[in-house]
Amino acid sequence: MTMLTFLGSCREIGRAGFFIEEGKESVIVDYGVKFLNPPAFPPPVPLDTLQGVALTHAHLDHSGGIPMVLSDPDVSLFCTPATRDLSVLLLRDMDKISRGRLPFSRNEIPRVKRQCQPTAYEETVPLGHNFELTLFNAGHIPGSAMVSVRCNGKRILFTGDFNAIESRLNMGARKNLPKHDVVVTESTYARRMNPNREEIEIDLVDTIIETLERGGTVLIPAFAVGRSQEIMCILEASDIPRKHPIYVDGMARKVNDILVKHPEYIASPQDFSRAMSRAHTIRDNRDRQRAVKKGGIIISPAGMLKGGASHLYFKMLYDNPKNAIILVSFQIPGTPGAELLAKNRVTVGNREFDVDAQVSMHHLSSHSDSRGLLDLLKKIPGDPEFYVVHGESESCDALAEKLKKSGRRAHVPEVSESFEI
Repeated sequence: MTMLTFLGSCREIGRAGFFIEEGKESVIVDYGVKFLNPPAFPPPVPLDTLQGVALTHAHLDHSGGIPMVLSDPDVSLFCTPATRDLSVLLLRDMDKISRGRLPFSRNEIPRVKRQCQPTAYEETVPLGHNFELTLFNAGHIPGSAMVSVRCNGKRILFTGDFNAIESRLNMGARKNLPKHDVVVTESTYARRMNPNREEIEIDLVDTIIETLERGGTVLIPAFAVGRSQEIMCILEASDIPRKHPIYVDGMARKVNDILVKHPEYIASPQDFSRAMSRAHTIRDNRDRQRAVKKGGIIISPAGMLKGGASHLYFKMLYDNPKNAIILVSFQIPGTPGAELLAKNRVTVGNREFDVDAQVSMHHLSSHSDSRGLLDLLKKIPGDPEFYVVHGESESCDALAEKLKKSGRRAHVPEVSESFEI
C-alpha cells in the first residue's frame, strides 16, 4: 500500500513538502520554508525509512528545509546540478539574514552538495527496493524539474513550479509527459491570464529606451534567480547593450557565476554568455555611485524592493522624473513594490518617499497561467487523479473545479492529510 502525505503547500505558497511511503521505505519530495515570524517548515516525518530526497528547484519555498531531512549521511538528494548549486547559495543567504532563527545551522547546509546525486532530465534512478525517480524539465527557472516517482506499479508526478512557455532564459516545460496515475500540481496563477510575453518584452524595451533617451537611469529590481538573468537576455536581444551600459548587482552576480557553469539548463547559452560579457558587475558602493552618475540600466535584487542593493539605488534615483523604476514580477500585497505601484510612494527602511521617477510594471511570469496550467495537465495520459497545491486557497479551488469540469478527478488536500495511491 502506497501512502502520499501532504506536509505543506496546501492552500498556501510556501513550505512545500510531500512524503511517500511504501512498505518500510519512504521518499520525500521538496521540503521548503514559509517566511513567517519565525520561519515555518513542514511537520517532521520519520527519517529512519528514508531512501532519498528529491528537489524540484532551488527556490526556498521548496528547498529551505532540505538540510533537515539529510541528517543521515547515507541518504542522497536528487536534483539537477544547477538546482544543487543555486540551493546552497539561497540557503546560505537565508541563514545569514535569519540570525539564528532556523532549526538547522550553517554547518548543515553543505549536506546539500555533499549528499547530492546530480540527476539529469529524463534520467531514471532506482531508490531502495520500491521506488524509481525521473526528472522532467519544468521550465520555471534554470534547473527546475518535475519529479516523477514510480512505486508499486503506479506513477506520481510532482509538477513543482512550471512554465510551459519558453522564455529568453528558460526552455519551456516538457509538454508530452508520459502516463501518470497521480499528479500533484501547483496552482499559483490558476485565476490569472498572463499577457503575451513577446508584447511585454517589446513594451519593456521601449520603456527602457525612452528613459535612456531623456537622460534618465533605469532601475530594475529583479529576483536574483531567474528574473535578473532573463532581463539580461531580453536586453541582449535588443540594441541597448551596444549603446548603454548594463550593471548587475546583489546576489544576481553569484547566480550568474553559477549558471555559466551549467549552460545545459539555459535556452540559449550563447545569448546568456554574450549578455554576461557585456554586463558590468558591481563590486562596492563606489561602483554603485559611478553607475548612477554615468546612467544606464541597473539590475538588482530584491524583486519587490524588500531589501538588497535595490534599496541603495532607489534612494539615489527616486526623486528625478527622468529616471525609471521598472518592476518585472508580481508584487505581493504589503511589499514595498506593491505600495510603490499603488501610490507612487513607498516606505524604505523607516522613511517614506514620494517618488518622482517614472514607475511601471512589465510582468514577466515564470509560472504558467490558468490556460497554460490546464493545457499541460489535461494532456497527461492515463486519466490521472489530481491533487492541487501551491496556491492561495481560491487558486487551488479554481484549478480543481476547472479540472473537474473537464472530466478529471481533483482534490485540494490539507496539511498532514494522507491518501492511499
